[in-house]
Amino acid sequence: MSGEADRPYTREEVLHGIALMQAHLKEDTDALAALHGEEEDEEAAREITRAMYALAHLLVFGAVIPEMWVIKKGLSFGNTNNVPELRLALLMVERIEQRIELAHVHPVVGAMSVGDVMGLIVRCVGKDMDEVPDFLDVVRERTLRSMTA
Repeated sequence: MSGEADRPYTREEVLHGIALMQAHLKEDTDALAALHGEEEDEEAAREITRAMYALAHLLVFGAVIPEMWVIKKGLSFGNTNNVPELRLALLMVERIEQRIELAHVHPVVGAMSVGDVMGLIVRCVGKDMDEVPDFLDVVRERTLRSMTA
């Protein structure tokens, strides 16, 4: 698969992110506790935020950007600074990535990232809340089929 070496995340991080999102949607406290680790320590907080970054990156580059009108029309602006929607999508991914380093100081950063990724799915991918679990299942299956560890 082309570009695989360029991915700034692993399959496990994407799958962890999907599992976290699904547990949050189901309000499954046992699953959330298992996914957060026995103790919500600094490393667990980083892992949660890293998983949300991986999922956000996959969604933005795999679902949001390909659906942008500038991409669909095949227009070339030569520079992403001339495409505000693209800059906004990239900014969101960048902000979640920056949170990875903050997660050890403020564990709530992981929860904020979960909310942002949920917003990304609903607002930018165009899924209704009741469609999100099925959407995450599709992302999970595609991830398992297409990515190597």
